[in-house]
Amino acid sequence: MEIGKKMATLDSLYDTLSSIVGDAGILPDDQVTGYTVDDILPKVVIVPADKSEMQDVLRIASERNVSVIPAGSGSKLSIGNVVPEIGIVMSTKRLNKVIEYEPADLTVTVESGIRLSDLQKELAVHRQYLPLNPPYADNCTIGGIVATNSSGPLRLQHGTARNLVLGLHVMLANGTVVKSGGKVVKNVAGYDLNKLYIGSYGTLGIITEVSLKLSPIPPHETIFSAQYDTIQKAIHDGLSIVSSQVLPSYVVLMTECAVNGLSEQDPTLFVGFGGEAGTVSWQLDSTQSQMEQNGAKSVHIIEGESQDRIGHEIQEYSAADKVCNRIIIRVNLKRTDLSKFAEAAHELTSDMMFHLGNGVAYLRLPVTNGDDFETTVGSISKLRQQVIGMKGNLTIESAPPELKQHLDIWGPVGNTLDLMKHIKTKFDSKRILNAGRFVT
Repeated sequence: MEIGKKMATLDSLYDTLSSIVGDAGILPDDQVTGYTVDDILPKVVIVPADKSEMQDVLRIASERNVSVIPAGSGSKLSIGNVVPEIGIVMSTKRLNKVIEYEPADLTVTVESGIRLSDLQKELAVHRQYLPLNPPYADNCTIGGIVATNSSGPLRLQHGTARNLVLGLHVMLANGTVVKSGGKVVKNVAGYDLNKLYIGSYGTLGIITEVSLKLSPIPPHETIFSAQYDTIQKAIHDGLSIVSSQVLPSYVVLMTECAVNGLSEQDPTLFVGFGGEAGTVSWQLDSTQSQMEQNGAKSVHIIEGESQDRIGHEIQEYSAADKVCNRIIIRVNLKRTDLSKFAEAAHELTSDMMFHLGNGVAYLRLPVTNGDDFETTVGSISKLRQQVIGMKGNLTIESAPPELKQHLDIWGPVGNTLDLMKHIKTKFDSKRILNAGRFVT
């Protein structure tokens, strides 16, 4: 009887949603798996054609207390706590237009479902780009990048989404649309509500429109690499480059690198440069001289196809896959603690990447059938305590559901939890949006 009642309720929900968005607005069953969350299929994946349809769907979800998980292309759905069931996944991928582009002002306003790769193609016509290179380069949407405050190696020079977003339109759980910021660079009046929504993982509202600051595409780009005997030497030299006058675009250390003929066993430092050819040439000469004096085993200047390939490897390092065949851990620390952390982390894995300019580290652990999750959970928990002792934090970006159920994904948030819960209640009193998946 209960099963029959549940099926009838599901059919009723499906029919109601179909009347709002039509057949084109509901993904067919064979495409729903692309929005699987921790091996759980959503009841339905809605792809609204406009904000009006989105509002009506949220109104129905609120009336029936059905949870809604906001998504773009679904690339970051691996991040978050496990929940018993998934109601509606709301994808913004049909909201994919450029609303306003002012090349002379270096600003653009877009709908949140536009893919970063598609936006970059349009901006490149005017030799401009959005200086963000997060993972999932081919599929990630602007809304997803902003909602997760995602970034990449270019964070050293340009910051994260927090630094590049000028204004937002956000749809709250009850369908109300609110605006924050604006479309110009100098937004100085009032509260900066942009910062509240950026990085909130869709728990306070669904981002529908974003205004962004742009940059000119560098006329010349090159990667410098150096290999070392030890991780500590590589970190030391990388930090010296960060604090030097050469002003790199990024400084990244990979502990295992099997691209472009480099030795996989040697820690490899990659330093990116972009600008006028003369400036880049000076940067390369200064960096090479410094690295050779400091005892690098080998140094290389990488350009052309090899540069693209290595740049892609660095950008996609922390990307998860749908089969979840590895655990991905992110750590935020003071830069000066990275060397000490590397020693502790090496007991857990030898596969690490460090964004040395920002104090961000990623760890990858392989997952195979029959793994002892109890041992793994214990090792990760031990490492987290060491990170907390360094005044940092450790989060799990991707892991099998079995492991997530025995480990705190986000880690302790201290005395801010009550405040976060209060804000969540004010914005989403029925806890419809991303219920149970974020720290609140």
